[in-house]
Amino acid sequence: MMAMLQERWRHLAARERMIVAIGTAVVVASLLFLIVIDPLMTRIDKVDRQTARKSKERVELSAMATEYAAKQARLAKLEQRLPAGDGQFSLLAFMEEAAASVQIRDRIVGMQPQQATLQHGYQEMAVDLRLDGVQLPQLLALLVALEQAPYDVQVQHLQIKPKYDNPVNLDATLRIVSYAKA
Repeated sequence: MMAMLQERWRHLAARERMIVAIGTAVVVASLLFLIVIDPLMTRIDKVDRQTARKSKERVELSAMATEYAAKQARLAKLEQRLPAGDGQFSLLAFMEEAAASVQIRDRIVGMQPQQATLQHGYQEMAVDLRLDGVQLPQLLALLVALEQAPYDVQVQHLQIKPKYDNPVNLDATLRIVSYAKA
């Protein structure tokens, strides 16, 4: 078969040989492009997209790591203020002391401890406190005393209503929450 192709090649005119050679070169170049260069360029584009995506993910992961470290530091700081779960801290007794320290213990009409719950390794203690006829500066002094507590004590709910007969005096309902390590 090769001999037959060589015989035909010799019988072609120079112009025909040039046309066949150029056609063959175009076919070889097209095949080379389709088989080697196009898949290579597709792969390069894919790698570039993956590189950009991974770079973006790396930046996001770095931001998340910074945020995580900040939250871990905040958690460690909060855990230092948590009382141990051995029962030495009583939220009810602390609330009475705080009310007495701001001279509103006589304004307490109800102090009801709530059932302690265990969540994620922390024991949540809550007390509902109802005050009657307290003035705003006294209530603010109580809130400041709670904020300056040696343990982490939070006001989860606060409802204030003025008394109808004397709007200077307020009725207040507070839910105070504290956490302890279980």
